[in-house]
Amino acid sequence: MCLAVVGVGTLASAGAEPVPARTEVVRVQPGESLAELAARVAPGSDPGAVVERIRELNGDLVGGVRPGQPLHVPSGR
Repeated sequence: MCLAVVGVGTLASAGAEPVPARTEVVRVQPGESLAELAARVAPGSDPGAVVERIRELNGDLVGGVRPGQPLHVPSGR
C-alpha cells in the first residue's frame, strides 16, 4: 500500500517544472491558502514543493498566513 502512494506522488509531480530559484515579495490575498499562493506565484511547478520553499524562505509559518501579509516566494514570472 505504501508503494502505491509513493508511486502516485511520483507520477503527479513528474511533469511539473522545478521550483523557481528567483524570489520576490508578494502579499497574501484575502482567503488565500499557501497552496493557492504557490499556484499563483509559480504556476506549472509542484504546489507542494513551492509551499515547502515558501516555508523555508519565511520560517515555519505556524498558525497559517494572514491577508496582506508579505511573504518571500519563489517566482516563476
